[in-house]
Amino acid sequence: MTLGLTLALTSAPAQVTFAQAPTPQALPAQATTADMAPLPMSPIEKAEKDGTALRLSLKDLTKLALQNNLDIAISDTNEELYQQRVLQTYGPYDPKFTAGLGVQSNKSANTRLDTAGTLGAGYNKSDSAYWNFGFTQNFKTGGYLNAIWTTNRADTNQAFALFTPQYTALMRATFTQPLRQNRQIDQYRTQIKLANLNINVNDIQFKQQVVSTIAGIQGVYWDLVSAIRNYEIARGSVGLAAITLRDNKKKVEIGTLAPIAITEANATMASREGDLIVAEENILRVENNLRSKISSDRNADIWRKVIVPTDTPDFKEYKVDLNTAIDTALQNRPELAQNALTIKQAEINYALGLDQKKWQFDIVGQFGATGVAGPQTVSTTGQPLIRPDLVGGMPTAYKNIFARGFTNWSVGFQVTIPLKNHSLESQLAQIQVQKRQYLMQRKSSEQTIQVDVRNAVQSVETNKKRVEQSKMARQLSQEQLDGEEKRFQAGLSQNYLVLQRQNELSQAQFSELQALIAYRKSILTLQTAMYTLLEANDFDIAKTSSDNVAKFK
Repeated sequence: MTLGLTLALTSAPAQVTFAQAPTPQALPAQATTADMAPLPMSPIEKAEKDGTALRLSLKDLTKLALQNNLDIAISDTNEELYQQRVLQTYGPYDPKFTAGLGVQSNKSANTRLDTAGTLGAGYNKSDSAYWNFGFTQNFKTGGYLNAIWTTNRADTNQAFALFTPQYTALMRATFTQPLRQNRQIDQYRTQIKLANLNINVNDIQFKQQVVSTIAGIQGVYWDLVSAIRNYEIARGSVGLAAITLRDNKKKVEIGTLAPIAITEANATMASREGDLIVAEENILRVENNLRSKISSDRNADIWRKVIVPTDTPDFKEYKVDLNTAIDTALQNRPELAQNALTIKQAEINYALGLDQKKWQFDIVGQFGATGVAGPQTVSTTGQPLIRPDLVGGMPTAYKNIFARGFTNWSVGFQVTIPLKNHSLESQLAQIQVQKRQYLMQRKSSEQTIQVDVRNAVQSVETNKKRVEQSKMARQLSQEQLDGEEKRFQAGLSQNYLVLQRQNELSQAQFSELQALIAYRKSILTLQTAMYTLLEANDFDIAKTSSDNVAKFK
């Protein structure tokens, strides 16, 4: 399925540069001391071990989702729907052929001498059979053609009828062409133009759906990255608590530490293990959410795989000029394009209304011919009453249509002058008001877009500062924990202070992770606001998404 529309969403891209920064220091995932039990494996490590891991980059995941996302597939089928609606608008120009066949009989009392039946009958009687054909055709010039071909065989008992039976054939064609009203535009051509505009509107709406889906998918991708990193942080915190518990037990054994320290370490250990369980459940929940956006088939292989993100949330600076970002958004945002199409629709309807206010000035031409035939009739003196060339059956009647000059034609003009049309004038006034509203809505949309872009740029800058601050806080927390552990080993600190510093480090690492993810998402929001998230190849992939959905009965 293709679309005759050139994508220009990235025609004025913002200038972007990246500056690589070191990733935050991670806590140990597993205790290396021989006398300690190993920490539990993460869902990712389990998947890597049993072969169910599916490693996906952000770009790979986006393409996979565009191919299989059910919402996009539904929107994709709208193109076919709107194309069929365009085809439907050409229906009035379809030629129509009609045919009729029948018999008829009439019998009535004699009431007039000139129409009386044969002597002594006392009634009039006529029987007839007909077979007729018709053809009609509308033209895109506003013209209309109507052609008929009729054939009739009639029997009568009228005394003065020359033909019994009488064969009659008629051919007539009438063509009407507007010269003023309905010449350049009419209701049919208006519907065709509006239907074609609706295809463009559908394209814009489809792009919006694709961009919204991409933004949603990539947002969930970073949620999964965050959940996995959060699990690692929680597991590292459990590892620190395990080391503290082991060391405290040794110190209690040699009498350098009170037994309450073991209780404190055990309580902290249990609390952090609970956090680890919650972190693992969060990974599974986010994965299910991501799978639902990738596949509409519950039996698909993706539901048996564990998604392993390969992109990391390491800090990469995203630089963009505010004015360039606003200009890019004003050029690419679909609501402005849709507003322009809405104004165009109003202009088409207004042009039709103006045309309907004109005088109706039509030229009407008609041409026809008649053929008649029947058996010969003689007078009481034996003289034939019928011309020899009219004697015969239906073939003779057909021949006489073209050979005997029994033609009729006419050419004329027909004028209709609308003196007043309150309804039409009101419709035109309403369209003008609506057009002004659409222009004001466009201005309002431009203001909203500028605010969106400004907020998105500000969010990027704010989250950049958050990353820098959280990195510094994490480094300081690490130094504080190192210092507190040294003080504790020297007998200058308390056990609960060491545990507190461990908690502070875990929180600082989590805050840094959240800041990194927020920075990534703010970049995603800015790209969405500028409408530069959609690439041409992504759009082509999305246009075939409905082909990947199983056929429904």
